[in-house]
Amino acid sequence: MLIESAFSVLPEAVSGWGFQKVRYEANAVSCFSFSLLNALHAKNVNDPIQRLQLEHGYDTKQLPLGNRRVCDIYLDYGGSRIGTKALANYGWRYRNFLEAKFFRYSPSNATTQSTNASNSTVDLLCDLLRLTCLTPEPNLASGQPNAATSSARYFLLLSDQEPHRFINQYLHDLHASFKAPPTYFSLDIDFSTPRLSKIAIKMGVGFGSLALRLHRVTCFSHYPIDPMAPDPVWMLLLRIDAFEVSMAGPGPTLAFRCQADRRLMESTPGAYSTIRTFVGTNLR
Repeated sequence: MLIESAFSVLPEAVSGWGFQKVRYEANAVSCFSFSLLNALHAKNVNDPIQRLQLEHGYDTKQLPLGNRRVCDIYLDYGGSRIGTKALANYGWRYRNFLEAKFFRYSPSNATTQSTNASNSTVDLLCDLLRLTCLTPEPNLASGQPNAATSSARYFLLLSDQEPHRFINQYLHDLHASFKAPPTYFSLDIDFSTPRLSKIAIKMGVGFGSLALRLHRVTCFSHYPIDPMAPDPVWMLLLRIDAFEVSMAGPGPTLAFRCQADRRLMESTPGAYSTIRTFVGTNLR
């Protein structure tokens, strides 16, 4: 639960006296890395810097992608001997992949939405696909019976205005969840629908064949009490606990899923590797 622990004190790193103000994505990543390092120290973790990596590759020897795809922050808690089935039921994992974004508001006279909402929505959905599809699952790819994930997938968003203003309004469920974060939510994104077809084109070649279903996303948030106070920052952390990705094609639809109990499943053998390779190759 180190990611959640670091997020609980993130306002101190973002808004505390003497700290660098967040103006870009790199600032957001550095602030959260600082909070995460403090969380590791607080738990007396040996060699904490070795467990924390920035720009960590999704490419592995067991599951090569053939190109440089990286996540913003990677936390490896392997060897800690803390993990149990009971602890896993609260979202604890040995390996933690995190993508981060900082959204800056561009005001419009016609709407409360940011003028760059479409681009922000594309960036967000690309990160969700990276987390769900590119996170290495060698046990699933090798066809191991009863494969289970040991990885957690997180998305961190910092913004200088209310986060829902950066999300296209026709994504009603996501827009509402960012406006008033619930404890958890689900989301169904079918890129073949007319409204999402333009977004799919911006994401990469052939993404209209994909569908992403987030069955359970756990939310953590720090929203300012007074939005009109100087230099407010909205902070939102999403943990993807259960999801399914499917890809339509000339043959049968391929799909793989990660269930809330960590179990990994494929529609047919090789479905995960096929979808992962497609996303890793074609995502912008």
